[in-house]
Amino acid sequence: MRNNYRSVYIAFDQHPSFKGASTHIAHMCKVLSASYGPTLLLTVEGPLPPIQNESIDQLCFTSDEPSILKRALLFSAWVKNILHQQDALLLAHFRDVWGAMAVLDFPHLLPIFEVNGLSSIEWPHRYPQLSNATLQKLRKIELFCLQQSALVLTPSNTILQHIVNQGIDINKIKVLPNGADVPFKRSSTPLIEGQYILYFGALQPWQGVDILLKSLRYLDDKHDLRLVICASHTEHQCKAYRKLAEKLGVHQRIVWYYQLDREALTNVIEHALLSVAPLTECSRNIEQGCSPLKIFESMALGTPVLASDLPVVREIITNKKDGILVRPGRPAELARAIRIATDYPESPLQLGQQARQTILDHFTWSKIENELTFYYEQAYAFSFGYSTNRHRYG
Repeated sequence: MRNNYRSVYIAFDQHPSFKGASTHIAHMCKVLSASYGPTLLLTVEGPLPPIQNESIDQLCFTSDEPSILKRALLFSAWVKNILHQQDALLLAHFRDVWGAMAVLDFPHLLPIFEVNGLSSIEWPHRYPQLSNATLQKLRKIELFCLQQSALVLTPSNTILQHIVNQGIDINKIKVLPNGADVPFKRSSTPLIEGQYILYFGALQPWQGVDILLKSLRYLDDKHDLRLVICASHTEHQCKAYRKLAEKLGVHQRIVWYYQLDREALTNVIEHALLSVAPLTECSRNIEQGCSPLKIFESMALGTPVLASDLPVVREIITNKKDGILVRPGRPAELARAIRIATDYPESPLQLGQQARQTILDHFTWSKIENELTFYYEQAYAFSFGYSTNRHRYG
């Protein structure tokens, strides 16, 4: 490992991987390296080979520690040790408090906090065994990291408002939405024949995949309609949802794919009748917020999105203009929207065309990257004298 990197990007997340977060990380690092020169990328080891090119070098953290909290602390210590070996770093961009806690021990580094989610809100859904005392301490750490960061980037106004409600200065928070690349032409030969609706991405509880499975029970008469699920997980990790589909008696109408490569996934998306994002009405989506990459990527390919009517989704989709919104958590309503789309296929076609135009007008990755470049320039100009106002946590 050389020691002349000018910037570092840190994420307690797998990369490269089949998750949407990995796509986001790739675009952020592209801009960071273009703005600051050689970039060091520190992440958790993913299922794909690490990134190594002229402008980005990746180091990956591995651990067999079963406790998520202990594993996160080990990651933070690992990052801190690497930063100690670097002499030329100017800027540190991190996605979570585990990277932040390491960075904030180095006052000369300009800290930029990219808040796509907060562990204190997301972890209780994934790790219910965590105690209230642990979560309360985690909230305090998150608040400290937000206070000490020079710039806070977030993908939606819903998350911005949550951060402001914590007492963070709104002037240092910038909304940088997710994006998508719009292809010049569609692939001609579909990988999957016939009519189908699609869910793709991760299967965390807040994604609402269980609601989508239950909606199929109201579509028994649609014999030719299938649900295709392209999971970013392995087949083993999807076992619970496969069992649920069997229990509901809808498993024979579902086609499963696991960790498809980008080319194959793109083909499946663009030939779907609808891409479904049935997000649940939970604290993770309502209080904190999100910015689902699956929505942007579907729209960019001209595939209309059927999604839950939540504030974070309304930042992207206008109902019946470039997508379809339904009340969350209601399988019957979701099924009714699917039924209408299958009965009147010209409507999804028109919505898909407008969805593609919405991405072209507002959410291309080139536009998002230009905005991020500008925010980096602003942050660098602001950085002079900034470190004198920094405080150490503890």
